[in-house]
Amino acid sequence: MKYSMKERGELSRGERGRRLARQLIYIALVLFFYVIMRAGIFGAWQPVFIIPLATAAAMYRDELSACLFALLCGYMIDIAYGFVFGFSAVWLMTVCVLAALLVRNLIRVNIVNFMIITTAAILLEFFMDYLFNVLIWNVPRGDVILTASVIPTAAATAVMSPAVYLLVSSLESRLGRTDSGIVYYDADKNNEEREDKA
Repeated sequence: MKYSMKERGELSRGERGRRLARQLIYIALVLFFYVIMRAGIFGAWQPVFIIPLATAAAMYRDELSACLFALLCGYMIDIAYGFVFGFSAVWLMTVCVLAALLVRNLIRVNIVNFMIITTAAILLEFFMDYLFNVLIWNVPRGDVILTASVIPTAAATAVMSPAVYLLVSSLESRLGRTDSGIVYYDADKNNEEREDKA
């Protein structure tokens, strides 16, 4: 994907306003998804909407912004599920920084790449949860926890991820920019416009 950079000092008042609006909307989404997680309205099949939200947002951000937003999302997951503070944040931060780097250097922002990244985040998060919170402590009936809680929650999160991606991509298309000041453009379209002018 082609991109060009714009320095912070070059941002107009409108762009700064859109950036602030984006941050507030993302924080509101994290809080909304946190409330859904805490309410447990889906029972054993409760999706963890915060994971796909973090990975989708990371695909539109620079590495530092992706890292900070993933930390916030990870802390909210830790609070919601009573994990050690920072447990989910470490795994989610790693995946989101890698996602931001991959988008910047190798891949395009699309639903296929998003699902690959989000599936990796879900598998890592739930494997580490099961490993450190069940297997290592030799929790009785760990196989029941795996089949009745861990696998259904991971599956529900993966199934609901495309809806979160569509929400984030529509938000980003309406606001029109990323946090990093990167402006994505279609190289072929720009070349055609230059040829037309000439």
